[in-house]
Amino acid sequence: MSTDQNSAPASSGAPVSPSAPAKPVLSPERDIEENKDLAAFSYLWIMSVIVYFLKKDSPFVRFHSKQAMVLFALTIPVWLIPIALIGRLLELLILAGMIIGFLGAAQGQWKDVPFIGPFSRGETTLRQSWQQLVARSTGLSKVLKSMFRRTKKYVDADVTKSKKNQDTNSPPPSAPPSSL
Repeated sequence: MSTDQNSAPASSGAPVSPSAPAKPVLSPERDIEENKDLAAFSYLWIMSVIVYFLKKDSPFVRFHSKQAMVLFALTIPVWLIPIALIGRLLELLILAGMIIGFLGAAQGQWKDVPFIGPFSRGETTLRQSWQQLVARSTGLSKVLKSMFRRTKKYVDADVTKSKKNQDTNSPPPSAPPSSL
């Protein structure tokens, strides 16, 4: 009688391991509803890494925690910038990104953080994101400069007008008293 070593008889009493129950797949709406708090929580500095590893199976959490991890990674070199004005400005930009992401996640929206979202998904490189930021900042500075130029023209015109009014309304200068 030959026995096959690869197959065990069904009645041998060997424990049969039950297959692990599969995790239920959530619908996108339910995923958002159940995980939007965690997704928003991921924008709190290092929590992005922890939340990412806790809820890897949630596409919504993954979307937001990847963006938050990029923002977290950007804070480290920004802290090392010795020029106070530039460093503080970049910190404010990162904080604004965190607030935008936090609010989007808390409201259950798949909202990209500007410049960070495409980078976190691998759609753009860091260089491309930086170039987009510089281009938009340059455009914004041109708009602001043109606004201030217009304001300066109006201010200069008002100053000139007020000087003319003072000249026409003021009494003629009096002659100094003569001492004879």
